[in-house]
Amino acid sequence: MEATRRAVLVGGAAAIAAAALPARAQSITSLGAKAAAKGLTFGASFSVAELDQSYGPAYGAMYAREARVLTSELEFKMGVLRPTADAIDFAPADRLMAFADTHRLGLRGHTLIWNDYLPDWIHALGPREAEDLLEAHIVTVLERYKDRVGSWDVVNEPIGPWDRLPGNLRKGPFLTALGEDYIARSFEIARRTAPGLELVLNEAQTESDDENGATFRSSLFGLVQRLQDKGAPIDAIGLQCHIDSARPYDFAKFAAWVQSLADLGFRILLTELDVNDRALPGDAAERDAAVAKIYRGFLSEVLQVKAVSTLTLWQMADHTSWLYYDAVQKTPRALRRPRPLIYDSGFRRKRAWDAVAEALDAMPARDGAKIR
Repeated sequence: MEATRRAVLVGGAAAIAAAALPARAQSITSLGAKAAAKGLTFGASFSVAELDQSYGPAYGAMYAREARVLTSELEFKMGVLRPTADAIDFAPADRLMAFADTHRLGLRGHTLIWNDYLPDWIHALGPREAEDLLEAHIVTVLERYKDRVGSWDVVNEPIGPWDRLPGNLRKGPFLTALGEDYIARSFEIARRTAPGLELVLNEAQTESDDENGATFRSSLFGLVQRLQDKGAPIDAIGLQCHIDSARPYDFAKFAAWVQSLADLGFRILLTELDVNDRALPGDAAERDAAVAKIYRGFLSEVLQVKAVSTLTLWQMADHTSWLYYDAVQKTPRALRRPRPLIYDSGFRRKRAWDAVAEALDAMPARDGAKIR
């Protein structure tokens, strides 16, 4: 999906004005309004490349209607911003910002530092060069967008047990250059550069009730405690929550662990929620019902944790999901396609939309919540 979406993103030449739509309606029937009424921020990841598709206007209208905040999908990643060592390309990120400005939507930046999905030239850097790049990149990006992008995944997915390194840290040029200190250093540079922003440590794979989930939970919790002891200026922990129907889950148990993170003093963001339906029935209606049940079960437990301040879906329509792109690449002739999200490929609400809406209506209000 990364390569496919990036190709569309870089190749897209449609003007920003082509995506301009009427300002979003302030309807209580939108998920954004339902969440806001309880003091929660609702949004989804967004790709400007989708605006260049034939369905671009409908895609943009869906976000303008439902979301209160957009999370960049590829536009702020190093592979897009820094395709070569001597160039930086802000055009996709600027286009994302322009869309958000048109529709008065907030923005979350994903991500500043990640040891994965980097262009080849970064992997060729020596330790000192990688250290210099880490600081220069954070300063350059935040200086440009700090007045518009209010929340950043400063470090993404620091855990990678498969690399068999101390702390189960994920290998990469920044870890090689600075060791675990690259994480605290990244947050310190971000805080110094843009003092008023929400700085987030974002991680995946903590939600499943199996050995993999347990490893990620214990590794992340230990890392967070070490960073806290060092005084790293982390405001929030982001949990991705790509729920896989083929894995076991105990959502109440996971919510209790989320509360334990909150008890350390952090806000919690659900940053990349979707449901992989690969183990569900073939019939689309049956799958949609099962996916909705998973959304309802997950959110009814985790949204009880009042420290959860943001709910972000990873895209909103099935055919724009990374799961859909991946399936088309791997099995281009298959008839069955993933249905992981709250809208179908015709931008019609699915039962998953109802499940999310019901969970938002039932969740406890956050402190200071006002009907909006």
